[in-house]
Amino acid sequence: MVTDGVAAADAVAAAVDAHVGVAPEQVHVRMYRALDPIPDGSADGSVDGIGDHRGLLGDCFLIRLEAGEVRSHILIDCGLLLGSPKAAERMRAVAADIVSTCAGRLDLLIVTHEHWDHLSGFSQAADVLLDPAKLAIGTAWMAWTEDPADPLANSLRTRFDRTGFALASIAGRIRDGDTPFGPDAARSKLGGVDAFMGKPVAGSSQNRPRLTTRDILARLKAGAGEVCYLRPGETRRTPGPVSLPAYVLGPPRDLPLLFRDTPSAVTPETYLDAPTVDGGQLLRLADGGLPDPARDSPFAPDYCRFTIADMEARLAAGDGDDLRSCEFLRRHYHGTAGMADWQKAAMDRRRIDADWLGTAGAMALKMDSDTNNTSLALAFELPDDARDVMLFPGDAQVGNWLSWGNQAYKTPDGSPVTIDQLLARTLLYKVGHHGSHNATLAARGLALMTNDRLFAMIPTDEELARRQGAGGWQMPNPRVRAALKAQTGGRILRNDRRYPSAARTAAQNERLRADPDVTAIPQGFLDRLVETDLFLEYPLMEGPSA
Repeated sequence: MVTDGVAAADAVAAAVDAHVGVAPEQVHVRMYRALDPIPDGSADGSVDGIGDHRGLLGDCFLIRLEAGEVRSHILIDCGLLLGSPKAAERMRAVAADIVSTCAGRLDLLIVTHEHWDHLSGFSQAADVLLDPAKLAIGTAWMAWTEDPADPLANSLRTRFDRTGFALASIAGRIRDGDTPFGPDAARSKLGGVDAFMGKPVAGSSQNRPRLTTRDILARLKAGAGEVCYLRPGETRRTPGPVSLPAYVLGPPRDLPLLFRDTPSAVTPETYLDAPTVDGGQLLRLADGGLPDPARDSPFAPDYCRFTIADMEARLAAGDGDDLRSCEFLRRHYHGTAGMADWQKAAMDRRRIDADWLGTAGAMALKMDSDTNNTSLALAFELPDDARDVMLFPGDAQVGNWLSWGNQAYKTPDGSPVTIDQLLARTLLYKVGHHGSHNATLAARGLALMTNDRLFAMIPTDEELARRQGAGGWQMPNPRVRAALKAQTGGRILRNDRRYPSAARTAAQNERLRADPDVTAIPQGFLDRLVETDLFLEYPLMEGPSA
């Protein structure tokens, strides 16, 4: 059954409440990573012993709720970044573990937003995760932005589709040589648009995804027993024989907040260049047109002596006052006859007529941030004495976080609760967007997480992130990492790290302790960690509740 629209929200909540169960006595959170096994003879924790990937740059979390012999399972996202090494092999291993752990049935699947690094597993292991005979999905929760009966959600999808189609078209035209720009100049200005659009890089070993993110969402909606579209301010109970209250924090329905990605004008995005022209040129190029010299020249009209077409005409005529200038321009900027590829590339890089294509890269990154901000952000309340909270914000960015204080919340018994109270009781913070700089708020976010047992989980692969884009991504960002370390007392678990344990030798543990990301973690905290090559699992509750 699929429930659509605002009018059905109350009925959906009642239906969910009708089949939820008892409070858990044990709660375990599993963060997947799928590391290579350490080769025999390698020093544990060394670069040589980590293999060709260090973690999982994507989100995949399995929450296990237990009450006696009864269990419920909640899966939050399942994916990793396009271009990750051994992606299909690793996600199939993750899928097999999910099916085995939950005995072929998920009580709840939560999809935070439409990004490949949160959904790819449903393509790479579609024969497992999308086969109801192997994995039955009882209920799926998605944000209101995925509701086909919501007019605002539909307008957002139209907006994203228009931008996405334009970017795909531009990238395709550049790749096929269907523009006047040299490939080297265009490639440097587009700065990874192909990767953003989920397309394989030419000459690489990547395979085109079998399913797009939109295909995956459609399959999940069709295959789940029930689909609920959640709106900010709602309180739900997770379905299943063992359940938890869940507070829906975001995404906001306020468009200025929904599209607010950056912290402020004085601390701008570190990897987002501000567009220098409007989108008209890009849309003409996307629609099959070519740059108009009268409108798209990088120079003011008074300084445009002649166009490339004029130059070729004058060279063909072989006379004229500008013949020597034209010969110089062809020799240094536009000539190709008899030149080696490296010479053509060098000539390409001298030209500035493709500089405005950098706007496409900025447009892609803006669309990426806007999609992050549609993340379904949830706070789950535990039944322990302190009413501790698990905070899963997806990849929510600034506007999403700021909106959490704009609505009132109520506990399942109807008592009021504020976002400040939920943040103060946060025990587990799933760090947003792999620790990037604009997905963890300071004063209105992390600073309010004052639980003295607070710990953080960061799904990242720092080495892989450094190889992305033109200048690399900082995931985690150094400032975010320092703030997390201070707020948690060092209790940070990353899926690109190995940790000291009684199962390792003293020498191995000493080497691991030399890692600054591990040094500050109290050993008593690590003693409760379950670590395998496939996942890190931590218990939030380990016995009957009080």
